[in-house]
Amino acid sequence: MANWGDSTRFWGPVILLGVLTVYATQQLVRSHIDPEVSAPNYNFERPVLARRGSIYSSYGKSYPFVKSVPYWEYRLDPVAMTNAVVRRRGEPPRPMKAIVRTIAEAMKLDYRSVLDKVVNPPKNAPRSQFLCISSDADMHKIIADSHLVRGVAINDRQVRQYIHGRHLSHVLGSVNADDIGSAGIELRFNRELTGTPGTIQGMRDARGNELYDKRKTSIPPIPGADIYLTIDHNIQFEVEDALKWGVREYGAAEGWSIVMDAKTGAVLAMASLPDFDPPSYGRISESAKINRACAFTYEPGSVMKVITAAAAIDAGFIGPDRVYNTDRFDSRYYKLPGDAGHVWEPTMTIRDAIVHSSNIVIGKLGFDFGPSRLYAGMRKFGFGEKTGIELPGEEFGILINPDKRRWDKATWSRAAIGQAFTVTAIQLCSAYQAIANDGMRMKPHIVNKIVASDGKVLLKNEPTPAGRAISAKTAKTMREVMLGVASPAGTARRAAIRGYSVAGKTGTAQKHLPGIKGYAPGLFRATFCGITPASDPKLVVLVTLDFNAKTQYHQGGNSSGPIFRRIASTVLRYLRIPPDRPEELEEFKDDDEYDRIMMERASKTKTSAIENPQ
Repeated sequence: MANWGDSTRFWGPVILLGVLTVYATQQLVRSHIDPEVSAPNYNFERPVLARRGSIYSSYGKSYPFVKSVPYWEYRLDPVAMTNAVVRRRGEPPRPMKAIVRTIAEAMKLDYRSVLDKVVNPPKNAPRSQFLCISSDADMHKIIADSHLVRGVAINDRQVRQYIHGRHLSHVLGSVNADDIGSAGIELRFNRELTGTPGTIQGMRDARGNELYDKRKTSIPPIPGADIYLTIDHNIQFEVEDALKWGVREYGAAEGWSIVMDAKTGAVLAMASLPDFDPPSYGRISESAKINRACAFTYEPGSVMKVITAAAAIDAGFIGPDRVYNTDRFDSRYYKLPGDAGHVWEPTMTIRDAIVHSSNIVIGKLGFDFGPSRLYAGMRKFGFGEKTGIELPGEEFGILINPDKRRWDKATWSRAAIGQAFTVTAIQLCSAYQAIANDGMRMKPHIVNKIVASDGKVLLKNEPTPAGRAISAKTAKTMREVMLGVASPAGTARRAAIRGYSVAGKTGTAQKHLPGIKGYAPGLFRATFCGITPASDPKLVVLVTLDFNAKTQYHQGGNSSGPIFRRIASTVLRYLRIPPDRPEELEEFKDDDEYDRIMMERASKTKTSAIENPQ
C-alpha cells in the first residue's frame, strides 16, 4: 500500500497540469468567440484625391493648356481569381474562363493573353499584373461588378495632360508622381490647384480589393481651382516657332523671348530654349529646367544704353542732342570701353550714340552722370528687384548700391553700357514697357484670374502701376531716338517692319564663363528689344540668343533682330493693329523689296559718312 507522500508527489503535478490545461482552453475559447478577433473587419475608409484644377489660355475654357483626366488602373491578381467564387444569386458559379472572357471583352484585350496571365503568370514578377488604364465608365461598371468578375484590383487615378506637349513648358511646369507641382504655374499655385480630398467608406474582400457594389458612403472631393493665364496661345506658338528657327538658323545654344502688352504689362507669350516635355521633368537636365525669361540673370549689354540715356535726360542732366567727342583715350575718363573697331566722327550726339550703339559716348555719359544718379535711375526702371511675376524661381539680378559699396572707376562707365551688373529678361522687358507706356511701369503678370470650382473668383489681376520710371515727355523723346536703331543707319535694320515704326535697341553682351577670368573671347549674348508701333505702342518684344561658340551672327542686330521682326510682324497682323506707316505698304510691293531697298540705303548711309565726316 502506497503511503501519503507518494500519492502527493504523483497527483500534485497531474492536478496542476490539469488546471493549466483548463485555463489555457478557456482562454483559447474566449479568444475564438471574441468578435474583435474572430470576425475579420472588411470595412474600410479612404480619402479620394480631388481633381487637380486646369490651366487655360487667355481664351478661357475653350482653349485649355493643362487638365487632369480621371481614370482607373486595372491589375490582375491570378491567385484571387482562381480562389474566388463568382456567381449571381440562383445561378451556378461562373468558371474561370468565363470571367477571363468578360474581362477581355470589356477591356478590348486579347482573350488568350489575359488567360495566359492567369494560367502562366510570369516568374519572379509581382503578383499583381497590369491590364490597362481607362476612363471608360461602362467598362468600369462591368469590372467592378463582383457578381461578374473577381481578381481584378481597381485603383482610382488621374492623369495630368499637357495638351500641347512641350509648348509653354517652362511657364506651365510639371507635377511629380504624387500630383504635386514641381515647376512653373503647377508649383507656384500648387495649393490652389490641388483641391480638397473626398472620402469613401465601403468593404473589401479577403484579398483587400474593394467591392465597388458594397460602397456605403461616398463624399465627393472638391476639385481644385482653375487658372487662366494672360498667354495667347496663337502668339505663344508663333514665338516658340520663331525662336526655334532663330536658334537653329544662327547657331545659338539657348534662347528666350517675351511678348508683353505695352499698356498693361500682361505677358502674351514667354518662351525659353531648351524646353522639355512636362511628364519627363524629373529626367531632364538641370539646364533645360531653367526658365531663362525670369530665372536666369546675365549682363544685358547695349540694350541698357537706352536706360542710361533716359535716366540722364529725365534728370535734366543732358538732352538727346548733347554732343560728346568720340576719343576713347580722353584723359578726363578712366578706361573707357572701346567700340569694336568702329571709327566715328570726332563728335557724336546722344541720339546718334543710341542709333550707332557707341560704347565710348554712352560710357562718358555714365561717367559724368555718376554712380548714385545712374543707380537711382536704374532702380526706377525696376532693376535690382523682382518684378513679382507669378512664376517660381524669379531672380533679383545684381545691382550694387554705390552708397553702400563704392563702384570702382571702371564700373562708372561700364554700368552705363550694360556691364558690371546683371538683369533678368522680364526686368528688361518691363523697363522697355515703361518707355512704351509714357514712363509708367506696370507690374508684369502672367495670370489673369483664378476661379474656384464653384465659380468664385479667388484672384483677379488688374493692370497695376509699379512706379513711374521717367516722365511722359522723356519716354516720348526716347521712343523718337530709338526709331533710328531699326533703320538703314542703325544697328538693327533687319528688325524693321514694313508699315510699322519700331523703337528698339540692340545688345551684344560678352559672356562670363566659370573658371575664366574676365570675359570669354568670342562668346556673346545677342539681344533685341523693341516697341511697336512706336507712335502708339501696343507691343514690347524681347529676344535674346545665347552663343556657346564663335559665330558671325553674334550681334543683336543680325540675329535677334530678324527673330523680333518675324514675331512682331505676325503678332501685329494677328491682333489687327493698324500700320502707322501705311505709305510703306504702297511704296514697297513686299517685304523682300523692302529689305533690299533698306540694305541699299544702309550702304549709301555708310558711304556718305565715310566721304563726308562731320
